[in-house]
Amino acid sequence: MTGLIACSYSRKHQAGKTRPNVLLIFTDQQNISMMSAAGNTNLNTPAMDKIAGQGVMFMQSYCTSPVCGPARSSIITGRMPHETGVEWNGDEMREDLLNAGEIFRNSGYYTVWGGKWHLPESYPQRAKAKQKNIKGFDILPFRDPDLDNWMLGTETDPPLTEAVVKFLNGYDHKQPFFLAVSYHNPHDICFYPRKDGWMSSEDSLLDIRYYGFKYKLPDVIGTHPENYTDLPALPENFKASPDEPVFIKDKRHHHDAYGMETKLAYYEFDSLLWRGYLNAYHRLTEFADAEIGKVMEALTENNLDGNTIVVFTSDHGDGAASHQWAAKLSLYEESSKVPLIISWKNNIPAGIKDHQHLVSQIDILPTLCDYARIDKTPSFTGKSLRKIIEKPASGWRDYLVVELADFKPDPNRKGRMVRTADFKYNVYSKGEDNEQFFNLRNDPGECINLARNPAYEKEINNHRQLLKEWMDKTGDYFSGETGIVF
Repeated sequence: MTGLIACSYSRKHQAGKTRPNVLLIFTDQQNISMMSAAGNTNLNTPAMDKIAGQGVMFMQSYCTSPVCGPARSSIITGRMPHETGVEWNGDEMREDLLNAGEIFRNSGYYTVWGGKWHLPESYPQRAKAKQKNIKGFDILPFRDPDLDNWMLGTETDPPLTEAVVKFLNGYDHKQPFFLAVSYHNPHDICFYPRKDGWMSSEDSLLDIRYYGFKYKLPDVIGTHPENYTDLPALPENFKASPDEPVFIKDKRHHHDAYGMETKLAYYEFDSLLWRGYLNAYHRLTEFADAEIGKVMEALTENNLDGNTIVVFTSDHGDGAASHQWAAKLSLYEESSKVPLIISWKNNIPAGIKDHQHLVSQIDILPTLCDYARIDKTPSFTGKSLRKIIEKPASGWRDYLVVELADFKPDPNRKGRMVRTADFKYNVYSKGEDNEQFFNLRNDPGECINLARNPAYEKEINNHRQLLKEWMDKTGDYFSGETGIVF
């Protein structure tokens, strides 16, 4: 990426234009490597790849927390989970915080939310939902609210696409729109370890452990992997490290409720099942991509693509068999890194992969407000990406922080990550050997924990100080039985 290319896309391109529409598309549980545009040859994602080809794809992009609700609260507020009040799924967001819908609606936008919400209600449209409205947004209806089956993306994503396409086909408002399209997949992968048994010609229903009922799962989840050819290979960092912090080991061995899939996969999967897990994850991501493709086609067919900012991201990633980890709830790269692509025809450079800048979900809303020329905004913890999109050589942050709160019954059980240009520091509030330190330049798979290597003591102390600085700046009261003073 060169400054020369990006600099040609400056603010002069917006002179005299009306404010852009905003199309925010995101999936659930898609890690950053789950796109063919990211170099993954085990799947084909033409729609995501096309968005990437039309904009800037950030390759050092992190969620704020590898948990659905907390991450989503950051996307729509530009604040960290400990600031939004949503540290665990099921938490309600602070009433005094303005979300993206309120900010853009106050600035003259028509604001609409389509699909999964999860703050705290997954689908407020459901007849059984306790939360019926979303502040700042009209809810896009896309299914019969009396239906009971809202658990799978294979059930909710196709009708959501139909409703979004209909919205774009019929959009005749004079004001610009802010449309959020929140897909459920590839989140269905959670049921790969949770299910009990495999589908057969006689019975297509499978027991869902912990839920206590039977359900029809997608074929790619319910079919034994021995029935597939060309299963993907296991990642190079597949093996779990024996010197992991006790905090992580506890998650693998003891949690039977939230995060149950992590424990089940670790104990029950052999290499064939792990490869089947990966295969299912790839296919579910392709399912989501197919839906996104229809939305992008409708945007073009209605001549809306020329003045619409498109953002594509996901709430958090998935372990994807690395470190023998299934699902989220981990500070490893696979669970904490997410896609982030920003495109706007003739206003944002096309086909750029940014490997340099550390970016976070808290940067999405400030960026959109900047491009939409919204001056009256609340205080954001994140920063607009516009500066580094237009002038990549501009100064930027030296580090970012990711939060983890993985078990609500124990509110003191938490973790923090500090990511710098070359290094990554993880610290956990409980358990022995509670620090991890990785040289990501030399060890991108996080296989060698340097936390007890004397040669890195100075760097580790520097990262501890960066965390203290962040905590002081943002009011983060992370603490615990660490013996480390921040």
